[in-house]
Amino acid sequence: MKRDLKDVYQVIKYTHTFHLSTFEKWGKYMTWYSEKKKLLITITLLLATGFIITSFTSFFISRKSLRSEISLNELPLTSDNIYSEIQKDLLRPIFISSLMASNTFLKDWVIGGEVVEQQITKYLKEIKTKYNTITSFFVSDKTMNYYHTDGILKKVSPNENRDIWYYRVKDMRDDYEINVDLDLANKDAMTIFVNYRVFDYDNNYIGATGVGLTVSKVKKLIDTYQQKYNRNIYFIDKNGGIKLSGAGFGNSIRNISQLEYYAQFENNFSMKPESSFTYKKDGNVIHTNIRYIEEFDWFLVVEQPEREAIKKIFSTLLINLVICLFITNIVLVLINISVTAYQKRIETLRGIVPICSFCKQIRDDKGYWNRVELFVEKHTEAKFSHSICPPCMEEHYPEEYKSIEIDRKNGKI
Repeated sequence: MKRDLKDVYQVIKYTHTFHLSTFEKWGKYMTWYSEKKKLLITITLLLATGFIITSFTSFFISRKSLRSEISLNELPLTSDNIYSEIQKDLLRPIFISSLMASNTFLKDWVIGGEVVEQQITKYLKEIKTKYNTITSFFVSDKTMNYYHTDGILKKVSPNENRDIWYYRVKDMRDDYEINVDLDLANKDAMTIFVNYRVFDYDNNYIGATGVGLTVSKVKKLIDTYQQKYNRNIYFIDKNGGIKLSGAGFGNSIRNISQLEYYAQFENNFSMKPESSFTYKKDGNVIHTNIRYIEEFDWFLVVEQPEREAIKKIFSTLLINLVICLFITNIVLVLINISVTAYQKRIETLRGIVPICSFCKQIRDDKGYWNRVELFVEKHTEAKFSHSICPPCMEEHYPEEYKSIEIDRKNGKI
């Protein structure tokens, strides 16, 4: 009989130990791990989604605001500043030519028969020196002589292609024109001429006068503007012909109709004082402002690629994402620590608990036997306060039990 009880005890002990230490412990761990994993994944998704949505929303709003600022404020302001400087740098030759056309000495010398050639030569040389121009000239409609600072350069002729400009000036209605042409007096250097019509005192046409600036000098001015304002700047006529441009513009491009985005320009050619639009070039958004310059009958084009400006916003976006990733990791680590600690605190009794059939002690995972109240307190948040039930009191304290029962029947308790 004792042998049988011993065998039963061993079987129960083995079964309980194997079940609790293997299946039960593994099951509890997997359940806890699965729940914690779900919690961490959910929190990660919520944090990541919130941070990403916030960061990209901020990026797109900032980009939209930047584009609006460029189109509505920066480019028009830059165009105004450049136009003001152009008036100072390029309109100055117009003013000089106007003074020459209204000069009484010039009129008197022509009306007097153009007798002393040295007089007009000296006058033109003084204009060139005083105003620092590349050339100064006068073409007489009576003699067809082309006077410049070194004397008579040639006689203009309607049959000469290089003299077409003079007959165009003679027949035009405006007082002057700006023309980009080769300068015979300066080794065919590309020159910007201001050709001004000259009239006598009876308002009869007597010739054309003016000054010239080399294109290279004007290009240096444009390059200065481009570096100063960090923009692409060039001038085009009503037909899209590129009249002046800085160093960044391709020399092979003579007309913007050669460009794939010409349609955008064509839609904005008008006599309006100003218009703005955007187009894409090599995947980059280009903000463009076109301003009509009445004095030149040209369009001033100011372009600003947004790539450099967007880079700053994009860098901010990347920094925000890195910060968000860092914060998310910290939050997850803290949550993981908190959940693990809390899980240990609130871990409840699950599965089969090995308990002695006689003394009712419970065996823990390490094989130690514990009183019921100690085991429960260790594995739950419950606390025990010891008392005695009526049956036990009747068994162990019969006299006290009878006294309490009598008092209860008499209503004293």
